[in-house]
Amino acid sequence: MRIILASNNTAKTTEIAAFFAQLGITVLNYRDVLPQQVFPDETTDDMAANALQKAAFIAKMLPDEYVLGDDSGMFITALPEHFGAVTMREFIAHDAYDDDAVNNYVLGLLAQHSNRRGYLQADFALVTPNGYLQSVGRGGVQVASAPRGSYSHGLDDIFETETGKTLAELPIKQRLPYAHRGRAAQDLVAQLNGR
Repeated sequence: MRIILASNNTAKTTEIAAFFAQLGITVLNYRDVLPQQVFPDETTDDMAANALQKAAFIAKMLPDEYVLGDDSGMFITALPEHFGAVTMREFIAHDAYDDDAVNNYVLGLLAQHSNRRGYLQADFALVTPNGYLQSVGRGGVQVASAPRGSYSHGLDDIFETETGKTLAELPIKQRLPYAHRGRAAQDLVAQLNGR
């Protein structure tokens, strides 16, 4: 079985493919089989709907494939007016285009807060030839005081897991059960195996 990922984000594709590979499933980016597309605009408040919209958009062109859509966001208790379904749009609006800029922006917002609780969330939608499945995964429990780790980058550098280590301090096999996309992938595969 293979899954086609409905995303123009190469880094996201690499990470999601690595998680599914641990679960015995190959993930290809849709650009491996189709020309690059311009996706419809996303909502600002419904990550599950955004994921399903992406998957359905590509599935119309690949009706015999299993097509996966993803929408991810960050949720921080002390910063309820920030992030959520518009996490990436907020980074872009503040010129935070690379990993260091993203992490510095988040850490700067949290500098005056003692409550560092938060998590990353991934909403997955898998459109199949016979319907669709959805899953949600949350990873991370709080934001570290500084970036740590080298196994992955971006927000993984600053989100600590239940182990006390950041996601970036965990190699892919250890990260799978703690990362938001890893947990969403595990849930989706469990649903597929239960069908």
